[in-house]
Amino acid sequence: MNITTMKVSKHEVLKSQWIEIVKKHAQSGQSIKEWCEENNISRTKFYYWQRVIREEALIKAGTLAVTGQAQFVEVKQTISEVKPKSNKQDTCAILRSNGNEIEILNGADPNTLETVLKLIDKQ
Repeated sequence: MNITTMKVSKHEVLKSQWIEIVKKHAQSGQSIKEWCEENNISRTKFYYWQRVIREEALIKAGTLAVTGQAQFVEVKQTISEVKPKSNKQDTCAILRSNGNEIEILNGADPNTLETVLKLIDKQ
């Protein structure tokens, strides 16, 4: 076992211990400050491990939220269906296309509506 493997193993052991600690706090209903003082746990360590656990969970889930970088994906579609909707008083119409839905409400801003329709038309 090399040093890198030992560090990873130690990290995993500590992480699993801290997962339990974070869960116990969540179940307590207390503030972090109160709970840490009552259980003789450093708030600095608590916050550190809470952040590590959250970040690793986000990475494991495949999200880039950890990096704080926004990502945009171009969505190309054509309007396949426009249906008036009468069962809601405040809804004027719903545009459905490729599994997406745009709900247009009575009193919608005409400029915004025009911009949305132009964007859809470009697709």
